[in-house]
Amino acid sequence: MRNTLILILIFLSVHCNSQNVNYRITSKETSIGNLSVKKIEENNTIQIEVVSEVTVRLFITIDFKYKLNCTYKDKELIFSSVITYVNGRVHSTTTTKKDGEYYSITKNNHSSKYLNEINFPAALLYFVEPEGVTKIFSEFDGIAKPIKEIVKNKYQITNPKNGRLSEYLYRNGILESSINHHSLMTFTLTKI
Repeated sequence: MRNTLILILIFLSVHCNSQNVNYRITSKETSIGNLSVKKIEENNTIQIEVVSEVTVRLFITIDFKYKLNCTYKDKELIFSSVITYVNGRVHSTTTTKKDGEYYSITKNNHSSKYLNEINFPAALLYFVEPEGVTKIFSEFDGIAKPIKEIVKNKYQITNPKNGRLSEYLYRNGILESSINHHSLMTFTLTKI
């Protein structure tokens, strides 16, 4: 029995690779939350789960929570789901699903089609430096965003909806930090 259990554990460790990364979220050098990312890789499939929790004190206290689940198979996005919560209530939802030759995107009950392949979803940015990549697919927005390398290991993503820029810095192929410009504030992710 003991030998069988050891063989099963060895088999699982050979065929399933798991990785976790955690980030601190700050704004104006004040900690406002955290973000955790988990990647499970098995055969040609990658599952990524991102969870962030942020508390912002403006005129009132606002609690934001973001949950993303993504399945990436044979170098192509198969499915993603994003749910955001504000003060414990669902604020927005976006799902992207491979549907034959195109993707079905549903954002807050509005459906659309995306006709291009999705080879680099934004969830990969935590674990894969986007060398040579010219666009990423935002699972949250349901759109492609241009990305370019501005210096070695540092990339800039432009949101075509509002022109805001975000910067991503990599060390050893893993996201080390990012600066993100949101409508309410600028915030930084720093690997811990």
